[in-house]
Amino acid sequence: MPGGQPQPATMQTPAWIKRFWADFLYKEFLPIKILFFLMYGASMAMFPFLTIQARSLGITEKELGIVYAFTPAITIIGPPLTGMIADKIGNFKVFLSLTLAASGGAAIVFSAVPMARRYHTLPDSLPLTLSLVGDGPPTLSVPPPLQCDYLPLLNNLTITIANCSLCDPSSVLEGGCVPQGPSVCLGQQVEAPGEVEVQVLPATPATNTSNATFLEVIHWSDAAFPPQTGGEVEECAIACSAAGARGDLCSNTVSVEVIDPMLTFWCYLLVRVLNGFTLAASFTLFDGAAMAILKEHKGDYGLQRLYGNLGAIFLTPISGLLIDRSSEEDGDQDYRPAFYLYCALKVMGAAVILFLDLDFRKPSNKVLKDFRGLLKKPEILAFLVVMLISGICFGVLDTFLFWLLQDLGAKKYLMGITVTVGSLAGIPILVASGFIFKKLGLANTIILGFAFYVFRMLGYSFITNPWWCMPFEALECFTVSLMSAAAVSYAADLATPATLATLQGVYGGLYYGVGRGLGSLVGGFLIGPLGVRNTFRIMALVCAVTCIVYFILNRLFFVKAQEERRLKAEKEKTDEKEAVTDERSTDKELGNVVENGTKKDTKDSVNVISEEKTNKGDDSAGQGQVNNAFEKSE
Repeated sequence: MPGGQPQPATMQTPAWIKRFWADFLYKEFLPIKILFFLMYGASMAMFPFLTIQARSLGITEKELGIVYAFTPAITIIGPPLTGMIADKIGNFKVFLSLTLAASGGAAIVFSAVPMARRYHTLPDSLPLTLSLVGDGPPTLSVPPPLQCDYLPLLNNLTITIANCSLCDPSSVLEGGCVPQGPSVCLGQQVEAPGEVEVQVLPATPATNTSNATFLEVIHWSDAAFPPQTGGEVEECAIACSAAGARGDLCSNTVSVEVIDPMLTFWCYLLVRVLNGFTLAASFTLFDGAAMAILKEHKGDYGLQRLYGNLGAIFLTPISGLLIDRSSEEDGDQDYRPAFYLYCALKVMGAAVILFLDLDFRKPSNKVLKDFRGLLKKPEILAFLVVMLISGICFGVLDTFLFWLLQDLGAKKYLMGITVTVGSLAGIPILVASGFIFKKLGLANTIILGFAFYVFRMLGYSFITNPWWCMPFEALECFTVSLMSAAAVSYAADLATPATLATLQGVYGGLYYGVGRGLGSLVGGFLIGPLGVRNTFRIMALVCAVTCIVYFILNRLFFVKAQEERRLKAEKEKTDEKEAVTDERSTDKELGNVVENGTKKDTKDSVNVISEEKTNKGDDSAGQGQVNNAFEKSE
């Protein structure tokens, strides 16, 4: 200001920080934040590694696709079935805790699945065995378990020979005996009466006797052996260790040792079904419970969901490092640390569940009736179909992205970092999710997620270095974090308090169960003939078509209904504020009356004010009663 003292600048805290801090201090939401951290952190610490763990067991792409074909049916049945059991038990909190603990225990069984096939990489200097029996031709072979697909023509083959043995004990003598000298040729035992003559051969280097046709007998003995006969030397076999260049001998670089594929397939299928059942049940029940608590206390789902991202940020790299460390010590790939970490986190979550205020029960006894009613609404039907497709896209990436990165030579810790990058990018998006939903709308936010899915799928299909996936992993903040928050909020917006649990359960079953399972199934069958890259490109096309079609449907048919719901919500919020203002005015007027010592006609005045306050608050009376969101209105 001219002629005056400069005014100090006042620093104002941004509104989003105030909102974030107020939500953080709200004690009713603290258990929900911890559960999001534990549950999503546990999932991202194990599930991204399941595909490559199955690959390490020798399970093929098609076999894995068949396994994933069974999981959608189980995951869609799981939530209603567990809801019915919870109703029978009558204690929703304890049952949800037990379901969560069972989900953790089911992961431990992964470590007990036997190997189906063992893959051996043929070294550049291939170990060989060179053998010669009697006057026969020399035989060159690859020792088991390695297998060589021999080239049709062997040109300029160079073999290095070392460590030759004079005689192979299994092919020289007919009969049996006990060694009595430096070297002896033994054969199969033959029962016959009489004496046994033992021929002990001199321990002479093979190079000095390679042309020998007669082996000197240095000792004859009538030994007291069991009745055996046949001590005549028939022929002597020479065996040598050798080595040769793999490229000059074999057409393959990897050999497959087949153990028991059928046993592994059925064991793995059983474990995946068990894990999918418990996971779908626990996640769906928890999402419904969390949403009911948030609606009761007018909380923001996005601010709670970001703690799930924090769990993935910290726990996925730890899981990858533990896998790498364990694998380095044992030699083979060891994924048990991921299973143990997942189980521990789920058990901790089961304990935290007991501190939630859950006095309601999921109305699973009328799931089918509610489901039929929901399907009669076109907007809800379109939403469910779109989220099914979103689950398919998520399933393809979640199952086969690490497959691609492993083919590119990525370490397990790098795979963990990819999850960290995506989750870290999702935190600011989730903080701003309320603003984004208000500006774009929930349906348009889902459409935006599909647009970013197109960029992600195409980007992965062209990378040649595993580190180049990081920019596309950052886009996960739109395709997973923001889209899932929008979907949960949209489901709550479309549902009534009586159908909230049903719609959340159907959405969760379609997205996490059927969609994710179909994505793994479709990806498994496409990757075999087309490869990972072309599969991602096909999924990019699917995302683009879904994005355009849903945008058109939403603009033509659903915008009006969305606007009506928005205006109704704003009116309820305004009425609630007016009710609070009237209540404060009443308290102030009562205080003035008492202060002035005047009591005449105050009773009538208070009654009039109370009636006006009650009438204005009628429209929003149900807003504060969402704690009964899981109870069906008859």
